[in-house]
Amino acid sequence: MIALLALLVAVPVAASAKKAAKPIKPVELHRTQTEREGSPPFDLVPSQVRADLEKCRVEETLPMGGGTAEKRRCGGMLDAEAAVRRCKDAARHDVLPQGVTKDSCLADYQRGKFLFPGELKEVIVARRRDGKTVASFQVLEGDLLDTFQPVGDAVLVGVAVGDRVAFAVVSSHGILKAPPFGEEAVDVDVAHGRIRVTGKAHAMQVYLVPQNGQLRVEK
Repeated sequence: MIALLALLVAVPVAASAKKAAKPIKPVELHRTQTEREGSPPFDLVPSQVRADLEKCRVEETLPMGGGTAEKRRCGGMLDAEAAVRRCKDAARHDVLPQGVTKDSCLADYQRGKFLFPGELKEVIVARRRDGKTVASFQVLEGDLLDTFQPVGDAVLVGVAVGDRVAFAVVSSHGILKAPPFGEEAVDVDVAHGRIRVTGKAHAMQVYLVPQNGQLRVEK
């Protein structure tokens, strides 16, 4: 009788162990085109901007082949209650901007004197002539828009987060894929209508030319 009970208990345990031994199906990750194909330093990922862009004023518009790219600057979008909470927290940690006090914080924020870290500061919106948005990039308070410059029929966008700058080349065709540079590329700029990629100790220098939705490589 005892042997029979032991057998009955062992059967489900064995079945469970056998079931657990099956390989786990990997989770499918849905990535954007840039995440899938981009490589440093051309790995700036476009953002889905949820803010009301009407509250962000246009500061600069650049030609972009069959469309335009515009840079918008945004003011504080927090309501008074949320802003007061952020003011109190910043005062408690002694991280209020220079010239802003605990008492003046809310009024200074509502006048547009400063933004809180992580708030939307700037937006780059690239559109075709028909008004369709090709890509958008957001710059948060604490980060820096390093590059916003026309080149060929595209625009070079670079956003600095910490000590690293990520770039994207966008045209009316979309985000253009750049060749992989690995750790070699240390500087990216625009020179003579081309994107110049310079390597360590200037050992490498490659030019990228945006044309008809492609990046042509020149050395």
